[in-house]
Amino acid sequence: MARYKKSPLEKLQTKLNKLTSEPEVKEENKKIKVRNKILLEYSSKLIKYTKCRYYPSKIEDLIEEYFIVRIPLNHDNLNLLGSNPINPPFGARKIVDLFRNVSSTLFDSITIGATESKVAGKSISITKELYDTILKIDKEEGKDRKARFTSRIAPFLKSDYNLNVDVADVTRNYSLLLQEMIASGELTKADLILLSNNLDSGDTNQVIIEKQVNKQVKWLIETIEKLLEDTDLNASKAKQFGSDEFGYSKASITGPEHLIERILSDYGQFTLFGVPALLNTDKYVLTTDSQSRSQFDLILITHLGDIEVVELKRTDETILDYDSSRGKFYPSKSLSIAVAQAERYITAVTKDNDEEYKIDGKKIREYVNDLVGGTTFIETIRPTALILIGSWETLTKDYNKLSAETKKKLKKADYNENGLRAFREIKGSYKNIKILNYSELLEHARTRLELAKE
Repeated sequence: MARYKKSPLEKLQTKLNKLTSEPEVKEENKKIKVRNKILLEYSSKLIKYTKCRYYPSKIEDLIEEYFIVRIPLNHDNLNLLGSNPINPPFGARKIVDLFRNVSSTLFDSITIGATESKVAGKSISITKELYDTILKIDKEEGKDRKARFTSRIAPFLKSDYNLNVDVADVTRNYSLLLQEMIASGELTKADLILLSNNLDSGDTNQVIIEKQVNKQVKWLIETIEKLLEDTDLNASKAKQFGSDEFGYSKASITGPEHLIERILSDYGQFTLFGVPALLNTDKYVLTTDSQSRSQFDLILITHLGDIEVVELKRTDETILDYDSSRGKFYPSKSLSIAVAQAERYITAVTKDNDEEYKIDGKKIREYVNDLVGGTTFIETIRPTALILIGSWETLTKDYNKLSAETKKKLKKADYNENGLRAFREIKGSYKNIKILNYSELLEHARTRLELAKE
């Protein structure tokens, strides 16, 4: 999200400031109250409406409902709130009543704008998309009922009162019908492909394509972020994550490093790296005597037709170690190895037209050009390397795991700040080698996504 925008919490507080201009409405410790009755409370992550509702225009202005409402706080969900958010969205009751009518469960809680639609006990969770769809259907059916009623009574009004009644035509929202067809399972993937093939090219079709691309990018960023949350990966966890989130067979994933290589190979070219071509060779560069060899993880072809070799390390790898005796950070063993490998890769790529360095029996330039398939010509002028390692979570060793003596000398805030400064210095200290952690890679992708949306 662009840094110049207000946060969801700041936007919410702007709305709530208008409420507290009413003499009856007070705010204390992020709780909105009327005569000491809590109507809602909020944090940076959630708005929670109690069962108490406030209607100042009514004689009995405070009433007790039978359900509470939760709304996760983000930019999209703020659209659920009206200009006067003293009470929850009007559709909350419709959804709760709907579920009560079709089930024997007396639901008493609803979360609107959840990440997935589900029920747990007496609680309903519903995504914003489904919530909006149900309300649109309800509104459309309401118009239909009114039109049918007017149409049926029109003859009586004409015969008994000589009144001519205009019967309104109700237009059908075909986008809602399409959503219903998809949800029913009656519309197959083949039907959808046929439908998209019949769309005319132009602005409207472009919007559809862009929305799907943006949805895919958002999913990819959020899914990799879930992987970064685990700072203690192993082969079993990597296999399970790959299976659950990407549908990879467990047998096809050897470990954490191989998992991220697979993800970036399959999804990273345009979304994360933004390059014309991405290659995963899985083959070694051999010299004539077969003594020196390198295996590139990924090869990126830049817009200038040059090569950037990517060296991938684990997402949970510690990036910087700390020398407590000197009070200094330095590259971890894993990062140091990655830098040495990157230097070797650059040397190999620089000799891309040299008979001495070959991949699969071909000179590097010839091999890469064959893979690119004639879409662009590769001529190495200034090859570079990119090292991807760790995340913001693993930038330095966990402060809590430092010795008691070290922690006495150095506060946690200073430790983290010094580590960040050291990382920035190290990033700029290598010629033709760029170092990024995976969190930074996702931040770049998210920035491009937000700019594209705007």
